[in-house]
Amino acid sequence: MFSLFAILFYGALGIQFTFPLKAKELKCFGEIIGQNSLVVGSIQANSSEYSLKIHVPQKKFDSILQYAHSLELQKFSFTTNSTQENYQFCIHNLANFGLNVNFNLATGMDAQDFSLVAQKEDLKPIEIHLKKLNGLINSVEQEQKEIEERQATRYSNVSNISYKIIIFSVVTLILMVLTNFVQARKLKSFFKSKKFI
Repeated sequence: MFSLFAILFYGALGIQFTFPLKAKELKCFGEIIGQNSLVVGSIQANSSEYSLKIHVPQKKFDSILQYAHSLELQKFSFTTNSTQENYQFCIHNLANFGLNVNFNLATGMDAQDFSLVAQKEDLKPIEIHLKKLNGLINSVEQEQKEIEERQATRYSNVSNISYKIIIFSVVTLILMVLTNFVQARKLKSFFKSKKFI
């Protein structure tokens, strides 16, 4: 059962799609990539008049990892840092006509080339497959740790927000009681002055 999950998960690490870009159009795609993960990708278009920008958008500044243009086939690779980030891949059509762009992205075990390892260590195909599965298990464990960390952070945020909501509710209730008390006294004094009571 676990090996079936691992094989399905292994196949889900690669992303490939084709999309049209109108003249002078900019499209960005975001991907949350785990820590210390290898990222390999390529972009191929039917013209060389486009630019590629890979960056990590942040509140104070953009951390640009790579910026390139004027290549029909643009390949890129990098290793993520020690924190999990949302990486953005922006493709800008610089031409006065539409383009068809093929975007390919592989992360983690899917990005590693095991053919060189097989040649160096003289491995059989089943041993290569076992190395891939071992690496996949390690990446699944790493991903599980990252998910647990995100869950703990979200739980902390939810607890903090619920505490603030409780405080706000109590303050609102106290203000409502005080307002009702003041209104009742004002009405009582008003009715006494008019001699209704």
